[in-house]
Order: sequence, then C-alpha cells, then structure tokens
Amino acid sequence: MMNKKFKYPYLITAPGYIESSLGIQVMHRLCHLINQHGGEAYVVSSLTNPEWNTPQLTIEKYNEYKESGKVFIAIYPEIESGNPLEAPVCVRYMLNKEGVMNGNNIDAGEDDLFFFYRQEFAENEANANLLMISTYDLSVFCDDVAEKDLDLLYLNRVPRNAVDFSTLPENIKVLSMKQPLSLNELAKVLKRGRVMYSYESSGTCALAGLCGCPVVARVALGYEKYAITEHTSKDVGNADVAWDDSPQELERVKANLYKYKEFFEGLESVSNQQIFTFLDITQDKAQDFYDSNYKENVVRWVEQQTLSPERVALVSKNINELVSPQTIYVCIYDSSKSWHAVLTTLESLLPVNRMYSRLNCIVFTDEKYTLSKDFDSWVSLHETTKLSATIKDITIEQCFNWLQYVRAGVTFIADRFFSAMCYLNKVSEYSAIYPDKIFINDSDELESAFLPNFSIDYFLGYPHAFFVGCFFHQSIFRDNIFYNEVLPDSFDFDILIRVVTEKGNSSIGHFPEPLLISDSKKELNIDSSKIEQLVGRYLSEKGYVNSLILHNASGGCRIVYGHNKDLPKISIIVIDNGNVSLLQRCVMGVLEKSKYTHYEVLILSCYTEIEENRYWLEEVSKIDPNRIKVILSPYQESRARLNNIAANQASGDYLLLLDVAVFPVHDEWLENLVNHCLRDDVGCVGSKVINLNKKIYSAGMVLGLNGVGESPFLGSDYLAPGYMHRLAIEQNYSALPLLCLLVKRSVYQYVGGVDESLAEGYLADIDLSLKIRDAGYLSVWTPYSIVATDLSPEKNDRNNEACSEQERAIYHKWGDIIANDPAYNKNLSLTRDYRIEKYIRPRELSLEPQRLPRIMLFSGGCNPIEIYRLDEPFYKMRYNGMVEGAVASDSLVISDFLQTKPDVIITQNYIQSRKIIDFKSMKDCFSIYDMNYYESRNFDDSKNKKEYLNKIKENLASFDRVIVGAEALAEQYGRVHHDIQVLPTYLPHFWNDLALKGRGSDKPRVGCITLDLSDEDIELVSNVIRDFFHHVTWVFLGAYPPKLKPFIHEYHRYHGFTHYPQQLASLNLDFAIAPLADNHANRARSNIRLLEFGICGIPVICSDVLCYKGSLSVNAVKNRYKDWSSAMSQYIHDVDSARKVGAVLKSEVQENWMLNQKNLEIIKKIWLPR
Repeated sequence: MMNKKFKYPYLITAPGYIESSLGIQVMHRLCHLINQHGGEAYVVSSLTNPEWNTPQLTIEKYNEYKESGKVFIAIYPEIESGNPLEAPVCVRYMLNKEGVMNGNNIDAGEDDLFFFYRQEFAENEANANLLMISTYDLSVFCDDVAEKDLDLLYLNRVPRNAVDFSTLPENIKVLSMKQPLSLNELAKVLKRGRVMYSYESSGTCALAGLCGCPVVARVALGYEKYAITEHTSKDVGNADVAWDDSPQELERVKANLYKYKEFFEGLESVSNQQIFTFLDITQDKAQDFYDSNYKENVVRWVEQQTLSPERVALVSKNINELVSPQTIYVCIYDSSKSWHAVLTTLESLLPVNRMYSRLNCIVFTDEKYTLSKDFDSWVSLHETTKLSATIKDITIEQCFNWLQYVRAGVTFIADRFFSAMCYLNKVSEYSAIYPDKIFINDSDELESAFLPNFSIDYFLGYPHAFFVGCFFHQSIFRDNIFYNEVLPDSFDFDILIRVVTEKGNSSIGHFPEPLLISDSKKELNIDSSKIEQLVGRYLSEKGYVNSLILHNASGGCRIVYGHNKDLPKISIIVIDNGNVSLLQRCVMGVLEKSKYTHYEVLILSCYTEIEENRYWLEEVSKIDPNRIKVILSPYQESRARLNNIAANQASGDYLLLLDVAVFPVHDEWLENLVNHCLRDDVGCVGSKVINLNKKIYSAGMVLGLNGVGESPFLGSDYLAPGYMHRLAIEQNYSALPLLCLLVKRSVYQYVGGVDESLAEGYLADIDLSLKIRDAGYLSVWTPYSIVATDLSPEKNDRNNEACSEQERAIYHKWGDIIANDPAYNKNLSLTRDYRIEKYIRPRELSLEPQRLPRIMLFSGGCNPIEIYRLDEPFYKMRYNGMVEGAVASDSLVISDFLQTKPDVIITQNYIQSRKIIDFKSMKDCFSIYDMNYYESRNFDDSKNKKEYLNKIKENLASFDRVIVGAEALAEQYGRVHHDIQVLPTYLPHFWNDLALKGRGSDKPRVGCITLDLSDEDIELVSNVIRDFFHHVTWVFLGAYPPKLKPFIHEYHRYHGFTHYPQQLASLNLDFAIAPLADNHANRARSNIRLLEFGICGIPVICSDVLCYKGSLSVNAVKNRYKDWSSAMSQYIHDVDSARKVGAVLKSEVQENWMLNQKNLEIIKKIWLPR
C-alpha cells in the first residue's frame, strides 16, 4: 500500500540489470528504495534483480496511468533523451555529465527536475540536488586478502587502442565491460590487486580502494573528459589516487585507503537523507502539476474574479439610488449552537451591509447571544420555535422583498453578494432563486458547486444541490402553506419544493455565481426520510400516487413513477450499416435482454446486395414476423432519412432510435426509459452508453463543449458519481445523442423528425433535441438505462480548424443556447467538461451606469510576452472597472466566443485568423493582432521578402488593427496593414513585490539572461566573459554555448515564468549585461529585459541597438570588445557608483514603465476601436 505522503508513482527507465554496471545498479536500486520507503515505483527494464523490490512496469499499468490521466513521475538517466513515457513530471538523474556516455542531448523540458549522482556531474550548476545511492556491500568489497599479486587496468569508455601498453606492467589484467564480472567475482580480483590503472573516473575505482588496491590515474589523448581529477576524488570523501606509479606515490595512497571505507560507511545516512529530499521534491512537483492541471483551484478562481472596491462602490451607489431597491432578509439558522459559526456568517455580511443598508439579518437560535455594535442595528435574534411566526410577521409588515435562509457558519463572498443584489433588483418573474456555491468537502478542501438552470429531474434526484442559499420572494409567504409547520432543519428544502409544486418549474431562477462557502456536511445533513417525505408529497401532488423513491449508491434519489397508464408499444428502429455482426449483436441483444416486451423492431437496410446481410435479414424476420419488420431500401440513404422512413411506418406510440453499434447490457434498460417517457412533460429519454471496458462513451450532451456539443465524462468509470453527482442522477439535458433515444412519436412528427440536410450525424442529434426542447418538452437522461458499444469515443478537436458549413448553420440557428447551455454552467469550461473555467469570464453587473467595453483575449497564459502584453493589462483594467471580458486559451471554441459576446478580440497568434473569420460571421466585433516579432531571415533575403510580406498581408487581412511593440515593426509592416499602432510593453506590479537580498560578495556578481538570446548575441561578449573570468563571478540564467562552460561560475536553470521574477531577484547581481546583435529581429524587440533588471535595481551594460535606445539610465555600448571591456572595468572598479545607477534605473521603471492607471489608459485607447 503506497504511503499517502508519496501518492504519485514513479516510472524508472533503465537497461536490464547487470552487476557489472554501477549506473544500471543505481537506477534499479533507486526503484527499490522508493518502494522500501512507502512509495510506488516501477522499472521500465527487461531484467531486474530478484533480491530487490523492483517490479517491472506492465503495458496494462502504463495504459491505466495514461487513460486515467493520473499524474506520474518519470525518472530518466542521463543516457535517455526527451520524455519517451510522456510523463507529466520528469526527473533527470545525472549519473554522468550530459552526453558523456551516449553522446546524446537530454532535450530536457524547462520544468524538468535534475538530481546528480556526484557533485562533479553538476559542474557549475547552482543549488544542485545530489542523490548518491550506494549499491556496495562492504562485507564483499573489503580488504581481507593479504596477498596482492595482480596488476589491473580498468577500461570502459576509453578504447584499448588509446592506451600505450608499453607504459604499463607486463601481464596486466584488463577489467572490461566486454568481459563483465559479477560483483563477487570483481571483488575477488580487486582484493588481489597491487595496483589498478584507470584512464577514467568510475565507481570501480572506489571499489578498488575498498579492496585495498590503490588506483593510478592516467589520461588518454582525446579522452581527457573521462579522466580522474582532484575534483572527482571529492565525491568519495577525498580518498586519494596516485598520479604516477612510483613506489613513494603508491605508498602515500595506500596510507589513505581507509578513507574509502569511512566514506561509504557514512554515505548510508547521507543517502537516506537525500532519498527523502528527493521524494519530497518530486512529490511536491507532481502535486503542483496536479493542482495546476486537474485540481479545482477555487480560491485562485474566486480571487481572479474579484471586483475592485471602486467598482463595488459604484454598483452599490446605483442600487441605493433606485426608486425602490429590494430589501433582503438573511435568515441564519444556528443549527450547531455555535456563536463562532454565527459570527463567521455575520462578519462575512458586514461589508455588504455597510454599503447596502437594505440588508438585514435574523438569527434563529436557542442560545443567549449578545450582539456587538457592528450588528445591533441590522441583526435580530429569535428563538427557533418562532421561525414561522417571525416570517409571517415580517411578511405582513412588508419588511422584505427577498428572504434567504442559510445555516450558521456559511461564509458569504461579499462582492458576489453585490452581483446577486444587482440580479435581485432586476428580476421579477421568479418565486425562488438558487445560487451557485462553494462547498468544503470531507477533505476540508474547497470544491465548486456550479449548477445548471433548474432541472426538475436533477432537483428530485439530488435536492441538496439546489436549496442551500436559496432566495425566496416575499409574495409566496402571503399563502400560509409556505411557512406553516415548517421546521428549521429543512426550512429551505421544504419551501423550495413547495414553490416547485405550487408555482411550477418556471418559477425557479438561477443566479450562476458562487455566493457562499459552506461546509457540505453541515448544509446537506438533512434526514433522508425527510427528503423522501417531501419528494413523495410533491409526486402525490403531481398525480404519481403509486411512485417509489429509491436511494442510489451516491446518496441521490431515483424516482419510479408507477404510471397509471397502459404500457405503450415501442417501435425500436435499427439502421443496418453493412456490418452484419454488429446488426446481429444489436437486434439479438434487444430480443434477449428486454424485460419490457411490448415492442416491435424495425430494421432498415440499404445493403441487400451483400449476400450475408440479405440472408440474415430474411432469417431474423422469420423469428417473429409480427414483432420484427425488415424495411429494405434500394438506394443508399442517410441515417436521418432512414430514421424518418421508419418513423412513418412504425406502429408504436414511442420510437426508440437505437444505433446498430449499441446493445443492451441489462434487462431493465427499456422500461427505465419508458418510466420517464410516459410523463406528459417529457419528449425524449436517453441512456447511459458505456464501452466494453466499462467506461463512459456517452452520458448526454453538453452544448458548446469542444464545438457545437459533446458528451461529458468521456472515459470515466461507468459507476463514478461525476461532478456534483451528475453521472449518477437522472436529469434534464438540452441535447441527447441518438445512440439510444426513446422519443414520443407524436413529438417526433410534430418537430419534423431528424433534419435530413445535416450530414454530420451529431449535428442532426443536437438539432432534433433542441427542436423537442423548443416545442416545450423535457429531455431526460437516465443512468439506470445502460447500453454498451465497442465504438471509441471521439473528442471533438476544433483547435485551429475552421467551421464546416453545417456547423455554421447550426450556430446561426441555435447559437444562444449552444453558447449558454441551461443544462451546464457558464463558470465551467467549454473545453474540459465539468472543470471550473480557469480563464476569466465576464461578470454580469446589470446595474452599472453603462456597459463596459467587452474584450476577449486569446492567451495560453504561459508565454511571457502574452502575460506582459495581454493577460496582465486586461486583469488590471478589469479589476479597475475599465473593461470586461474574458481571457481564453488557444483552444477556444466558437461557443466561448458566443458566450462572451466581445466587442474586441485580441490574439498574438495569426493562425487564429480562420477562427476570427468564423467569429465575425456570428457576431461583428473588432479584431486585433498583437505582433512582437518577425523573421529576420526573410527580410534579409530580398528574393523572399516580397513573398513573405504578401503572406503576412494575407494572414493579417482578417484583423482590423495590428499592434506592435516597437517602431521598427511598425515601419516594416506599415505596407501590409492599414492600421498599425505602437504600444510599449509595461511591467506588471508583481515585479514590485520581490524579496531582494543584499549584495556583498568579494567579486562583483555579473548576470546574463540568455533565455531569448541567440548564439550570435552571446558570441558578441564571449571574449569579455573569458577575459573577465578572474575579476567577476559570472552568473548565467539560461543556456549558453559549451565553449563558455569553463568561464561560467554559476549556471541557473530557468524554472518557467511563474518563478522567473523571484529567480532573477535571488541571483543577487551587482550588475548585468544584455548583449544583442544589431539585426532586424533584435531591432524589433521590446526593452523588457532592461525593465526587469531595472525594477530589481540592477545596473545594466547593454548593446547600443535600436530596441534599447531611449531614456532609461543604462550603459549602452557599441558591439566592440574595447567598449564592452571598458564598461565592465568601470563597473568592477566602482561598484558603489554602479549601484547608484541601478537605483536611478529602478526609480525610472517604477515611475514610467509599470502597469499604472496612466499606462492602462494608453493600452485601453489602443485596444478599443475609435
């Protein structure tokens, strides 16, 4: 059983286990140690050590990880390139320097973790993580043989022909991987060794020392990189080696051989500490990946959506100035008899009350509390026994417009309450309104509860989701039925179901924003018998006196209606697709697995020319001619056409459209569909479709998901409850697929059947469902009718793909409901079902004095230029109430666009131009392309320049404006677009919050950020780096040419933009260099690197190129050695003066180059059409 702390598994790639390779042993041993310490690890290897706990990874286990989306950690030795296991988290275990063993480039990702077996392998890397794993058995490798009679030579990476054997003793014994020895055999040889010559640093040298055999270090011409050095000896506790084979040198080394044993005896405790550090770091990395990609980060989502105090104040002012603003009473039930819980709720409402005086509270409690002055003017205390009487009194006195009921301990999200007040002051058609909420789950984590618009079937099946935080209109309390004999424990549910019973489904509204945070265990703790009683009362009122209420495994209710009607005849329609085996399985499954027997089967076929099909159709029709009918068509017809033909010839009152690739898996599948379809308000009912691996193939359809629509929960376990139990509860969807759909024949005919002009099948399914909905009928999906298929689910991938004509037609016909599916929620993603949309969505504040300009950005949120130029300016403007809108990923679908209804769309990817054309065909909007680079080789090549410009012109034709970050770009592209604007790049305010350390090293620390530098840029200063090696400490963040490695003192890996600001600040630089070659590409750059250094107070020496010209206090030099050298010397000899320049630069950046209000106004002006 895996330790809960180490919950993410490890997959370790390694060659097959052999005792003659220390590196291979280490990889296998690491797997063993992870498992020994309570983790879960597998080796990807052909052979393992049977004495170690190293299970081999099976293809089944790997597929389980991949298909489930489970986060796992791959550990690759340095001989492995890339990420062959496609792991979410990669660890590089450096058992040698990169490329030494295989000559390969590791091709690591920027998020990869690095661990080094020895310090020498880390070279100049700063803050290197070490992981030294000993595989040596000191009882085997020990000096217990007195007679030393062998001279040894160790060869592995150095070939024999590189060794001058004339300089070695005669009859020397060669230890080579070509003739590998077992560990026991190797120990016996080493114990007899007088001396071992080695041309390379290796673990075998340490084993020789343990066995009392001194090692003589040699260097082979051309293989110097493998040689033993004084530095490598540090990795075995400074145990010495001989630098020649003179008797005096050998005696010196023999006297120190004891250090090997001391080192390896102490290594075990060091190794244990390092393995735990390794586990902590790698598990934290995997948890971060899970949190970013899978876990709902509800707190961050709420923070992103928060309104500024200024915007809240403006909205509050407008509400208070209404002719008759709504008065709201919040009733707080002290169910836990806790003043702390009551106070938590009241304090969360305090900022709302201070800005909106028409908010009042009643606390229903049996305890004696004293209210402080913060609350005594708007909060009153009443006994719980007087709940009904109190509500009656305030209704008669007309004290309120809306009453809300919550349990003490609930925390209101203040600015969401202001949004709710806007909503409540606008609507008048509802008797009750339920909000979205955030629950604290059993693990004390926050999880969203984002609900659909009112769904009667979902409500009856899982009422807990709806009643928490409900608002009730005062008009309903004029009727005694709404508060007589209502108990505090179930007040909100009782009132809500009475409203549904008396006023109907259309009287229930939905406020689609999370209004409060609540403990789900407390809020949902209503006795199941009480729920059964209230739901039963509703069913009786609706005439279902024989109904049954059953409870499912997920805690929800299942309704069996017990209809007082004759069971209708069902016409089951199956369309032959030419595959007779599928047809047999489908039809015979119906005949053999249907407890409901009042049906006929209509088989429509266009494949009579296939003898096997024709023969089987003839035979099956003989089984029961009254029940099984075969309809043959001489022509190839569409599925839609054949369904309509069958519907006209069917004799049943209900049609079951059954895909030929689908078959029943239990005998109640059909009667569970009929259970709902007999209801007067239902038009069609759909089944849960699973594949042969018991995974979800189809579970209803979410409109707008990954295009026009798609099934949610694809690939989930068929018994999983799903988000808010939506995979386990009967509910109403806006659209259902025709895989297994029961529909009233009269309704089918009324809406005109399936649209035969829609060749793309799933579009016809959606169109039929929406026509049924438009006719006033419900579509019900039930998880209790399960059918199966061996089809593979096909997720729509519409990224960078233009709409088809038929899709465009569906969008035009049904665009509003596709973009705002009432069975889904606007806060949930349209590219990842039932995940909170991590990108910004517009906030609806209907009482703002004027509609804010609405902007939609395409941004992946990972590229620093997108963050600087798009994301951060938008977030800041939105917070300040300057604009509204959305930030969406590059996988944006048209439904996102239709939902946001932007006035302006902005992207940095002109590949999106096809999407922009689609968008503008749906809704007119202003489109902007933010351009920040160009390909210099095309401008330098006069032959291709014209062709390149024409291509750019074509790509930009769909944009109304082009924004560039530099004048050089504006000049170059002025000929390809009619509206080009220059907009500088500004620094977000998170750069102001960095923790800067004091500088005080002996030599100046000089930094260079190479993240976006070319080899040409770095070559400009390569001689400067070399010549000033002894005068400064060179600190590089990012890669550099290998030839500079001897001169770089510290190398820091880039950990991604999220960590970059603090990473830069932590380098503690005295000054920095920013070299750029003077070429087209660099002239068009922004000065952002200077701004980053500047905000950290780091003085800069930079190339005197166009992009770095301006008013900033930097030392710009010509790209000549003497100028760079002179500037370096100046700063080295007067660091204090340099620091003063850095302080001036910081002040300039803070004053002119931050995203302050002045610069936001500049951005807004350029972003909006004139």
